[in-house]
Amino acid sequence: MPDGMQEDMVENNQRVTQRWKVMLALSTILIALGICVDWSPSQDTSLPDTSSFLVILGVILGFAGLLAATRR
Repeated sequence: MPDGMQEDMVENNQRVTQRWKVMLALSTILIALGICVDWSPSQDTSLPDTSSFLVILGVILGFAGLLAATRR
């Protein structure tokens, strides 16, 4: 394997590792905000609560981060 290709693979692996770590950190922050902060009730009853929205968004982002980690 040429040195240039190997360096590209190492750089790509480092980017993927950084990306999924950031996604998992953001996921943890969103879930913590959804669980710990007491949000005021929404004005429109057709919209979901802010806390449940943040938890759902955090879980989706966490799964995306884990998928990105297993993809490499």
